[in-house]
Amino acid sequence: MVLPLHGHELFRSTDLDDVRTQVGQVLCPHEFGIRGRDGVLDARMNSLGLGEVGLNYVHYGASVWVDPGCTKDFIALQVPIRGITHVRCGNDEIESTPDVMLVSRQDEPLRMELPEDAEVLVTRLSWPFLVSTLNAMLGIDTPWPLRFDLGMNIRTGRAQDWFSLLLLCYRRASRPDWIPRRRLWGPHFKEKLAVGLLRAQPNTYSEILDAPALPAPRRVFRQAMALLDGSPERWHTECSLACDLGVSARSLDAAFRIYEQTTVPGHLFHVRLRRAYIDLHDADPGAVTIEQVAQRWGFTVEGFAPCYRREFGETPHQTLHRDR
Repeated sequence: MVLPLHGHELFRSTDLDDVRTQVGQVLCPHEFGIRGRDGVLDARMNSLGLGEVGLNYVHYGASVWVDPGCTKDFIALQVPIRGITHVRCGNDEIESTPDVMLVSRQDEPLRMELPEDAEVLVTRLSWPFLVSTLNAMLGIDTPWPLRFDLGMNIRTGRAQDWFSLLLLCYRRASRPDWIPRRRLWGPHFKEKLAVGLLRAQPNTYSEILDAPALPAPRRVFRQAMALLDGSPERWHTECSLACDLGVSARSLDAAFRIYEQTTVPGHLFHVRLRRAYIDLHDADPGAVTIEQVAQRWGFTVEGFAPCYRREFGETPHQTLHRDR
């Protein structure tokens, strides 16, 4: 059986203190123990840190309790791929199953009980990053605390779509040919996870986030277009672009949908495709590869050719090797 993140093994251990220390270094210091006298620990953890986002697979091999208290600078997005875990956060309790994900709260004490067969995916999401994303979406600093409902039903609606994106991240990182490339895990991916969580999971700002936003003025829209067209190599995201222009990401998104019938990432995608076309058209086939051009403009190698052909009616190979 191939485990999630199998190429990123952090440890396998039967020593309780060693397990506590190593898990604590990735997540946070915590109390941890075996439930029952006959439990035998056989723990393993695979882990991949991506800055504001951390992907983790954990299996303890015994029935255990885990008590991290308040996580403070991150929230835990934890879902069992096997087993059912009991979770208490503050005064609320849930049973987390393969259908229900824990969305913890960074300022409320957390305690979990995991059965022997439990295997969990634990995504560590930076709290400052999540709040800064919310501020950019609103265009103001949050006037009251952000607080999520504790359990997320990941088999329906927007939560299902968001969880599919998260699983895609785990699958990509678990591939035998996985190669760390910054563009595959850059700001757009992380922002998409944060925005998706804010929209999918009920929280104290859901009513505002679900309400239609007024579009940014056409003047601001034209400035945004000029920035995207003039510097497509930059790490533009909806939130970063909105902050640069002094508007909310929601109003900027509304402007792009109304005036251009697309989104900020959608427009940037086509700008980068056109730049890739120019690079291939002007390149010496002996000095440049299609993979190099695709990676330069932020495309995965496997996804580049189909998108390119739909856009230009020819393959990247045909453009690169056209008679000049």
